[in-house]
Amino acid sequence: MDLTFLHDDELEQIVLGSMLTDKKCAIDGVSLLEIDDFFVANRGHREVFKAMKQLDLADSAIDAANVTSQLKQNKVYEEIGGFDFLAELIESVTIYQNFDQYVKKLQEFKLLRNLVEVCQKTIDTATEKSIESISDFLARTENKIEEITSKRSVSDFKSAREVAKLVGNLIQKSKSGIDGLETGFSDLDRQMGGLGNGQLIVVAARPGMGKSMLALNICFNIAKRTNRTIAYFSLEMSNEELMRRLFAVSSGITQRKINFGFLSPQDKVLLKDAENEISKTNLFFEESTAISIDDIEVKCRKLKEQRGDLALVVVDHIGIIKEGSHKFNSDQEKIAYFSTHLKALALELNIPIIIVAHINRGAEKKENRIPELSELRGSGQIENDCDKALLLYRQGYYRRQGIDVKEKRGFGDASLNNGQNNGVNPNNEAENEQTNFQEDDNRGEKMDIIVAKNRQGATGKVWLLFFPAIGRFSTATDKQFDDSDFVTD
Repeated sequence: MDLTFLHDDELEQIVLGSMLTDKKCAIDGVSLLEIDDFFVANRGHREVFKAMKQLDLADSAIDAANVTSQLKQNKVYEEIGGFDFLAELIESVTIYQNFDQYVKKLQEFKLLRNLVEVCQKTIDTATEKSIESISDFLARTENKIEEITSKRSVSDFKSAREVAKLVGNLIQKSKSGIDGLETGFSDLDRQMGGLGNGQLIVVAARPGMGKSMLALNICFNIAKRTNRTIAYFSLEMSNEELMRRLFAVSSGITQRKINFGFLSPQDKVLLKDAENEISKTNLFFEESTAISIDDIEVKCRKLKEQRGDLALVVVDHIGIIKEGSHKFNSDQEKIAYFSTHLKALALELNIPIIIVAHINRGAEKKENRIPELSELRGSGQIENDCDKALLLYRQGYYRRQGIDVKEKRGFGDASLNNGQNNGVNPNNEAENEQTNFQEDDNRGEKMDIIVAKNRQGATGKVWLLFFPAIGRFSTATDKQFDDSDFVTD
């Protein structure tokens, strides 16, 4: 492939000449540039820059004399042209004020060369051999191109004064010390400081504990309050199933009533209100059960580009993301790879990403069954990558199975629909057939949210009120929780 026109010899000379004759240019150049920024055919330019890098690592001054000595030590001084070659570099410099722009231009040439190479390899692969999965092939290609184009802007150093002013303004504007997105649960927000940009947040529990519902509640709360774009990847449930759950959360009508159709006229009004409320949000759902990590990355980038904003991404759950074209030797290796890439994606897009994860069966073997961070299923890498970890524990879940049973009161009887008893009509026999399960299902339960990791704050435990039949969480009042009714340790 001919890359001759994808570089500028004179520009490379000016950059190197500036570094040879100006101390500030030398410091900036070795910090910002790499040897690949110089065209591969320009061996002399690459050797000079290599010598400069070696001097910098050795804490030696970068000047003509030291560079000459280093080139001789590398045994390339005469080969690249010796004194005349270095003199030509120095003579090319006429002004230093535009050095930063010259550096950026060199980097852009390199990115263009890399892009052309990726495109050529893509053409070769597509035309010379069979592709097993076109979808995976396209996703990999998009990721490679995105990786290149995302580097086209060169970030500059910022002074302590600039950064301090920026952070100071954020602190002044923050409410109650909460800098990140607020989940809608005040106690939880105070404990962990909200969901910060660039953070990976794991919500983990045993199956059936309510982790997906907590993630959905958080999404809905943020979507209603901020009207910002939120992406929800549902790898287990269809969009219809997920939306039915959201209708229950919004309306306060149990999921069983919605699914079985035992609805009163009042229920239908409440559900229509729920439809209107949900429709006003900027929630976006992806229901694919065969989605790969490459697909997730591409779709998130595209959604942010199309919408001009992306506040939060939820992946439910990490354990069933498909391998795609990647091959792994174990589930642990696979999940570690997914975790690392999702953390990198959070940093790239500057958003929080919530991943739902399972706690392994080891938690069931303990007497109290309270989950621990070390019991995350599949990989300890999630524990390393995540900034915050929320572990869910609900004692009522086990009591209903006859495990460690202790009597407790139910919360809420049927009050979520403004005292309407969830639409039960005493004159309607068809509806009354469901009365028993409606009354039982409407009781709330105490949910322990164990903040097991919090890089920017304290760990600890928060209690929420969870209505399993509705899937709704709420911050509980002191009157709703009487610890004498619970055994949590």
